[in-house]
Amino acid sequence: MDVFQSIQETIKYAQKYGGRLTEKQLFERLIGDRVYKKKEIDQIIKLLNYKVVKLEEKNNILEEKIEKAKRLAKKISRNFKDILFLGITGSVAAGYPKKNNDIDLIIITKINKLWLIRLKLRLFIMVNKIPHRKFGKKEKTDEFCFNLWLDEKSLELDKEKQHLKNAVDLILMKPLINKNKTYEKFILANDWAKKYIATGYSLKKPSPPINRGTSLDREALSERIINWLMFWLQFLYMKKKIKNEKVGLHKAFFHH
Repeated sequence: MDVFQSIQETIKYAQKYGGRLTEKQLFERLIGDRVYKKKEIDQIIKLLNYKVVKLEEKNNILEEKIEKAKRLAKKISRNFKDILFLGITGSVAAGYPKKNNDIDLIIITKINKLWLIRLKLRLFIMVNKIPHRKFGKKEKTDEFCFNLWLDEKSLELDKEKQHLKNAVDLILMKPLINKNKTYEKFILANDWAKKYIATGYSLKKPSPPINRGTSLDREALSERIINWLMFWLQFLYMKKKIKNEKVGLHKAFFHH
């Protein structure tokens, strides 16, 4: 794919989801397997007279949703020490949510803590009456949708999840909680994304490189057993409702 095709594909992709890009956004989200310099892209945009937004428009809906997510992140950070990362994904991360959209979130936990934390978090949001997406229900305005769960053992997305949409989502993700440089480790673990969005990936890739290690050496047998029990407890409860969702001991995808 040459640079002209990359620009066209990027604009089309944004339009597909109702977005209009600034020159900066187009550069950061440029689809293609080659890394470009911003100057190169700006020159071609001017040469071809592509219609892009000159200045980023104020978006009250976006700002309100991000502020609500930040308030939730503070509560989670205070009450869940084993949650290493919380990030915004979906339409809010992309910058053009509609008023009735929910707020998609990704959570990364410590090794062998995913299913215990998920159960505790569900109880926490119910007790505190935090609006959240119910399994199998349609989205409602400003509900929080915890649709992607990982633990630090399994940061790389599965092969079938390694496609353009998830590559773009990876680049656009907005970190709210980031302990032990988990966000940076997540970016490094998913370097397959550069096949789809090389320029944006190069901007997110940590420099200098960081240690991609986890706490695997300190993995306790008791925690493995608890995680296994919590997984089966919740899996058996969800089993009849599961359609396209994919769940395992160290990963859970609840995409709608």
